[in-house]
Amino acid sequence: MDLRPGSPRFIAAMVAAQVLTQIGAFTLPALLPAYIDRWSLTGTQAGWLIGIFFAAYVPAVPLLLALTDRVPARRIYLVGTGATALAHLGFGLVATDFWSGLAFRALAGIGWAGAYMPGLKAIADPLAGAAQSRAMSWHAAGVGIAGALSFALAGGVAALAGSAAAFVVGGLGPSPSPC
Repeated sequence: MDLRPGSPRFIAAMVAAQVLTQIGAFTLPALLPAYIDRWSLTGTQAGWLIGIFFAAYVPAVPLLLALTDRVPARRIYLVGTGATALAHLGFGLVATDFWSGLAFRALAGIGWAGAYMPGLKAIADPLAGAAQSRAMSWHAAGVGIAGALSFALAGGVAALAGSAAAFVVGGLGPSPSPC
């Protein structure tokens, strides 16, 4: 099995790993009405729980991406997937209110930044021209697929086993990548 960076199997494995890493990204938006009731959230608090994910992601991207110039992208990617897993597991198993939920959602945003952009860099760097463009397109498609699956999986798992289980499933998705 050829998993050298730049090989078609490497790209496919990275896209699959990215889908699994981001499978829990939209669990909270899918289940937000239940958390509004369970934690007696105001509309503002509910908005913060959703928004902090992106508020943490945005400043983390340039920092983590710049770090890939000094540290191999695979190391940052693995830390990002670990943070993502910890965030989803923590939200499902530990968070009990707005503030603890907010902390885990911020960690999820940072984890997403550590997985998404360094993962894209790991795919794109060994390639050039049309091959690079195609690989980046596959990566973007994987992220879109993960988003759709995240909503569907969260709803399905929550209906069968509860909302905590939906976050646990999202936390189990991140896995070591081939990079």
